[in-house]
Amino acid sequence: MRASPHVSLIFVNYRSADYLANALKSLLACEPETDFWEVIVVNNDVSENQTLLKLQQTFPFLLVESGANAGFARGNNLGAKRARGEILGFINPDVIWTNARLNEIAYAFDTDRTLGVLGMTLLDEDKKLEAWSAGQEPSLINLFYNNLFPSRRILKKAEKVSSPDWVSGGALFVRAEIFSASGGFDERFFLYFEDVDLCASVRRLGFSVKRYAALSLIHLSGKSQNSTHDQKKHFFESQRKYFNKHRPKWERWALNYLQILLNKT
Repeated sequence: MRASPHVSLIFVNYRSADYLANALKSLLACEPETDFWEVIVVNNDVSENQTLLKLQQTFPFLLVESGANAGFARGNNLGAKRARGEILGFINPDVIWTNARLNEIAYAFDTDRTLGVLGMTLLDEDKKLEAWSAGQEPSLINLFYNNLFPSRRILKKAEKVSSPDWVSGGALFVRAEIFSASGGFDERFFLYFEDVDLCASVRRLGFSVKRYAALSLIHLSGKSQNSTHDQKKHFFESQRKYFNKHRPKWERWALNYLQILLNKT
């Protein structure tokens, strides 16, 4: 029996309690070694508090109440503070675990000490590769390139283990010590780009970001969002924040004009 788990899985809940129940059910079915991992659920939705308390009676997890929806980044940081594992896994609640993965993920970190972030392969409900689940450093050039050659095509051609600049926070694993050294998720990002920003911080520390094609799960994608309008609003806001933090001034100006044009279409 382990004194502490090797992997801490952190889920941030916002209007996702029903999806979370399915995620935990699939996790337990595929990962029976419950002393190897722990689950931490950070609740950003006070209206679902009672539902999660009932769910906690069926599935073993630590419930952390944030008190309000302060964003995905802050929720994950709250969960990380309570985590005991050497490896942190940030997982969206709207996923379905399809096979035993955690021992393979731990082995990847144990055998490659330069590995900072590991990304899983995200599949949609039809088990097709999800677009935009990994990519290169955001820049104006890459924005145009991605529109011409969607990342879904690029990922299909990727080798078993690839080295993108970032991987999706829908299923992202990171060493706890590296997460701490990087400062964790930047809480200025309410939603979107917090994963891209974290990967940039980890790479600056000298560690690698890798995506393992064989380690997959099903991601139902965006089930906790209010509307496509809200998604677009949060995406554009976080995109501007990312460019303000990482990109040169001329790119920031150009992005502002580009977003204005896109919002008019």
